[in-house]
Amino acid sequence: MKEKKIIILYILMLVVGLALLFTKSTPEPTPVPVAEPGDYMQVQVREEPKRESITIAVAKHDISKTKILTKDDYYFKSIEVDTLANEKSKYISDAIAIDSYVAKNHIAKDTFIENSFVASPNSDDYRLLAVKEGNYMFPFKLEQIDSYLVRNLKVGDLVDLYIFYSDGGSKFNKLVSPSDDFVKNSIKPIIVGKKILYIDQTDEDGSGFQKRSVNQIQLELSNQEIKLLRTLMTNSTIMIYPSTFKNNVEDGLHLLNDKEKGWPLTDKAIFSKNRQINLLKGN
Repeated sequence: MKEKKIIILYILMLVVGLALLFTKSTPEPTPVPVAEPGDYMQVQVREEPKRESITIAVAKHDISKTKILTKDDYYFKSIEVDTLANEKSKYISDAIAIDSYVAKNHIAKDTFIENSFVASPNSDDYRLLAVKEGNYMFPFKLEQIDSYLVRNLKVGDLVDLYIFYSDGGSKFNKLVSPSDDFVKNSIKPIIVGKKILYIDQTDEDGSGFQKRSVNQIQLELSNQEIKLLRTLMTNSTIMIYPSTFKNNVEDGLHLLNDKEKGWPLTDKAIFSKNRQINLLKGN
């Protein structure tokens, strides 16, 4: 009797299970979106950093502040930089952009030299850094015949200044600069061993077909040297030559005797005691 009940119970469970199986609804499929014409799928692609090989200037040794750079102070080396980060623009990759420039601060050996580390010869920073305290930049205009100096000299080179003169031979021992007597003409160094701070070749003089290039160099001179040179330039011929000295001469007047060094400075009164003049008048 008990076995019959168990069989009946299994049959009922089977019937209920079959009923539930056939009555369960089939789930509707989820629609797949279809891209319409004109629609674009946005795909984020991670861009790899772009690298570029460039050649830059590197300090060959420790460079002190105010040092005027020459080819002995740097060399060029190839490195890779990030193009997107615009690293290329901050480095110096051309000798034209560093030769004869002045160091704005100390640059350690093997340092990649950046544009901000140096100052160009035509900048205000250059004038402040390259000129020693107490000295001045003095412009010296070159004649056409002296253009060879511009082609052969560079910033940092030394030059000597000579006066072209002649002893007139008169009883007054008159000096002439220059004399029309070729035999009597001489040259004498008046300022020697002076450093070129800047060379300017861009100006022009005249107009039209008469235009000619005007070369000018800036020298570093002391106050005393400028006084002598400017006074002589008012009525004499001054000539410039590559220096015969290896090192910069602090006192460029050292070849002159004491009387020549002090000329034209004087402590004499401008007017005599017998003739008092209170007002200066022109012609």
